Amino acid sequence: MTIPMIVLPDDANVISLFDVRFRYGIASGQSDGTLSMLQITIPPRTLVKPHMHTREDEYSLAVSGTVGARLGDETVEEIPAGSWLAKPRSVPHAMWNATSEAAQILEVVLPGGIERYFEQLAPVLREHGPEWTTRYNALAEEFGLTILDDWTDELKEKYGITL
Repeated sequence: MTIPMIVLPDDANVISLFDVRFRYGIASGQSDGTLSMLQITIPPRTLVKPHMHTREDEYSLAVSGTVGARLGDETVEEIPAGSWLAKPRSVPHAMWNATSEAAQILEVVLPGGIERYFEQLAPVLREHGPEWTTRYNALAEEFGLTILDDWTDELKEKYGITL
């Protein structure tokens, strides 16, 4: 059951995946599983790994900065602050920041729980060695995600961005 609450800035959870920062105070555990609400900071010239969800829908608001996005077959190179994005499940998508200033995104994910993936993924991304890829792919599969490596290479080259 969801209860009224206030989560102060210092009480929010923070996870970094490479240099992308995910901050959340209302997640699956606080919403009776209905949603996760995340503040995402995408540093300059950074790509968020292209992927596709099979279990969640994502809704985003560009709060500050400018981002680019590819949703299925549509690519928009400059999405200004104040713009909204809908990323339904089973539609491949990617988001990036090709500018020299950080971008802030408010993301609502339905149903909640994606933060558990991030929590488990963060330590895997710090690992190296031959088993790293196996753990990375198994975790994506466990959470119903498809990682789009071909998009990653294409977007990195086209926009001069990195993970």
